[in-house]
Amino acid sequence: MARNAPPWLTKVVPHHILSIPPYVPGKPVAELERELGITGAVKMASNENPLGPSPMALEAVARHLAESHVYPESSAPLLRHVIASRFRVSDDSVILGNGSDEIMQMLAHVFIRPGDEAVMPANSFSMYRIVVEAFGGKPVRVPLKDHSADLGAMSGAVSDSTRLVFLANPNSPTGTIVSRAEFEAFRSTLRDDGPILVVDEAYREYVRDTNCPNGIDYVGHGVPILVLRTFSKIYGLAGLRVGYGIGEPWLIELLNRVRAPFNVSSLAQVAALAALEDADHLERSRALVREGIDYLSSEIEAMGMTVIPSEANFLTFCLNGDAGGVFRSLLKRGVIVRHLASFGMPEAIRVTVGTAEDNARFVRRLREAIGSEEERASR
Repeated sequence: MARNAPPWLTKVVPHHILSIPPYVPGKPVAELERELGITGAVKMASNENPLGPSPMALEAVARHLAESHVYPESSAPLLRHVIASRFRVSDDSVILGNGSDEIMQMLAHVFIRPGDEAVMPANSFSMYRIVVEAFGGKPVRVPLKDHSADLGAMSGAVSDSTRLVFLANPNSPTGTIVSRAEFEAFRSTLRDDGPILVVDEAYREYVRDTNCPNGIDYVGHGVPILVLRTFSKIYGLAGLRVGYGIGEPWLIELLNRVRAPFNVSSLAQVAALAALEDADHLERSRALVREGIDYLSSEIEAMGMTVIPSEANFLTFCLNGDAGGVFRSLLKRGVIVRHLASFGMPEAIRVTVGTAEDNARFVRRLREAIGSEEERASR
């Protein structure tokens, strides 16, 4: 029940809505600084690109700002065409969303009815569960195996009531991937007449492992697949909210029936178009993350903690016991990371790769936080 809500709400709002826990975002810098009366805090919690948007995207937004009084083209035909050309699919195989989260919501709107099921990893992006529950569906959450999606167990969880299967590759919050062989074996267990396999590739551009499957290669070949990608991560456009999905035209056509008109702003569209052309920004972002992953992994492991190998732009590491104290200690030191209790991993912390300066600062503050927690525990 919502805080201070009137009792009569339980009579008019469906129980499956009242029971949904709200999404927990990373704490904003401004909020932390207000709470603690500090300045100069750094946010390393939400997997944002520390280099910011592409300079070409910034220029494109500036050029089109004066046209903001005009509605955008509702289906974003030019951006869809450029994306389709890049991946060698037809234009009608692409749909745009106000972030890829909105496309997940479209999927649930179309395919989930009360009592229907959706299979997903237990420790993964919480919006999978939220969009399914919002339409009265039942999330079937399968525990990870060695910090990765357990595809064998997920296959076993699929039933006649399953309408959607969610798979993040790389997974958030662990950064792990499933291999091409694992993915193909899993895909072979699904029927060609459903459920829809939703492959969330929000971090795909960061992947180094050449054995990671590219979900788009499997679209239109048997099992119905929708691949989700985003401009929020490596392209640095998280604040403009633009994501996209690639699937068979019949699936995209169904999603368009529930897509809100003008759901992607004109500024987001022109920024995304420009970002796709800025190869230099893409490579600098990728190089920064790869160097940061290697540095942070080495430093955290040297402190005696377990680091989960990551193919994304973040690292998750595990402590002995609840990591809440270390998380709070880092906040007091002006470093915002993500305690993974809301993901079902209370022993773990996720840190986004930042600039070299941010990464070094995080390492210093983590040493201090670990030391302060050990000192407190010894009293």
